Amino acid sequence: MKSISRLGSLLVLCFMAFVLGSCSGSQEIIVQGAEATFQRGVQLLQKKSYVNARSEFDIVVKQYPASVYADSAQYYLAETYYNMEEYITAAFEFKNVYDNYPSSKLAPDARFKIAQCYAAQSPRPQLDQEPTRKAIQAFQDFIDYYPYSNLVGAAEKEIVVLRNKLAKKDYEIAELYKTLGFYRAAIVYYDVILDNYHDSNVADLAAIGKVKALLKRHRKSEAKTALKNFYATFPDSPARNEANKLARTLNLDINKLSNVN
Repeated sequence: MKSISRLGSLLVLCFMAFVLGSCSGSQEIIVQGAEATFQRGVQLLQKKSYVNARSEFDIVVKQYPASVYADSAQYYLAETYYNMEEYITAAFEFKNVYDNYPSSKLAPDARFKIAQCYAAQSPRPQLDQEPTRKAIQAFQDFIDYYPYSNLVGAAEKEIVVLRNKLAKKDYEIAELYKTLGFYRAAIVYYDVILDNYHDSNVADLAAIGKVKALLKRHRKSEAKTALKNFYATFPDSPARNEANKLARTLNLDINKLSNVN
């Protein structure tokens, strides 16, 4: 009986060793499969074969979700859409990076790329600027989430460019109203620029436009105040010559205005 018992124990030990050996082997196969598929995807991406690369990355994400390559595969999957200018889908796939792999080192880059997807959809100033506003918010969200990222500087520059586009749209509307003789409406838009986009590249032009619109409405006192504000706020503006002409029209001392701090 003892011999049978020992034999049974030996069989159990052999079976466990076989199972563990099989699991180890299977795990090794999974690791090798994930790595090989991922590397094929990277090679195809480098060759700009985006559709084929996408298929390889998709296999890694779906068949090897627990592998060390899964987050990178998800990121590069999104990249294939971005490189093909399919920005809506790309943004969705980049979002999957930090949603599904929040601790991934690629999560900050993915959030930055989402903002770039919106920025890429930003139209010329004459059109609806909702994508531009979304891009600004997305870049600001990135800065708020990752204030120490080396991409913060790039995000800030992107915001400046996008804000300039919004300011330009309002400036063109203001100029149109002024041309049509709707001076009150023009002043409203000039003020939007001066209040919300005072650091934009059209803010000084908006300040000059406001002075002209006020003069057209015979609001000379307010025009003088607006012009003084221009000199104080934009001392290096290329529009100084235009401002000087207005100062002479308003009988203001240009030298005094130029020395306003």
